[in-house]
Amino acid sequence: MRISLLVTAAAVALAAVPASAQTTAPSTRDRIGQILGNLLGVGNSANSALDGQWRAGRLPLGNQRAEFNARVDSDVSTGLVTQATGTRLKADYAALVDMEARYGSDRSFSTAERNELSTRYNELLQVLTDHRYADSRTSRAEVSEGQAEFNRRVEAQVTARRLTRTAGTRLKADYAALVQVETGYLRDGSLSEVERADLDARLDALDARVGDVAYSTPVTAKGRLDAIARAIPTSGLTAASRAQLLVEHGDLVRLEAAYARLVPTAEERAYLEQRLANLETRARVNR
Repeated sequence: MRISLLVTAAAVALAAVPASAQTTAPSTRDRIGQILGNLLGVGNSANSALDGQWRAGRLPLGNQRAEFNARVDSDVSTGLVTQATGTRLKADYAALVDMEARYGSDRSFSTAERNELSTRYNELLQVLTDHRYADSRTSRAEVSEGQAEFNRRVEAQVTARRLTRTAGTRLKADYAALVQVETGYLRDGSLSEVERADLDARLDALDARVGDVAYSTPVTAKGRLDAIARAIPTSGLTAASRAQLLVEHGDLVRLEAAYARLVPTAEERAYLEQRLANLETRARVNR
């Protein structure tokens, strides 16, 4: 996601709005300015305050992490954002705090570093404003389209005695149930990124049970994380890019461990799958 509206632009635009116009319903820019003020306590000069603190070698995003998380938790509790979006927001903010800490390790931020931090922070504020990530959506019933082929594969495995008849029947029934899940997701005419990731994760699990799809890396989340860790050093990426991937990898290791101790919801599984797939692509892992 690349939001062209920067925090600076939001602050300037708000300052330029006539007083009469400010009595109307809040605009997106108004809400961004309000969020900035709520988090940093400096109103429309929030971006200047951030830049000033970075210039002074401070870590304002890290210092405001508790306030940001509290804002997210409040929006989740009131139903403005889903639990999955809230979890993702806090994870993305944690990654941003880690980036700020790395850039400021010598108590000095370059112009490019300050601009990148400001832009990424503003993107998270935009999510808070919109109450969702601006992910792509699709309306194809891909699971339903693949049902006949899946059943054919199951029958082939049963005939070859690699699966029992009982196991084959259960697999077909589970796939049919997944078709119904997809149908439910498509009731509003499209699939969200979270819904798409959930379907993909469940399809991967069904494929693994059929046993006729070879994966070059393990299909478990922990196995995939291990493969990502091995791939990063030899990915051919710049040192800065590898460092960023390692930070995000560490976040996912902790998230996977937390989920392993609990029973994650479908949204939580989908969120983990989405971030794993994104990291695999960027680390150039071949599955």
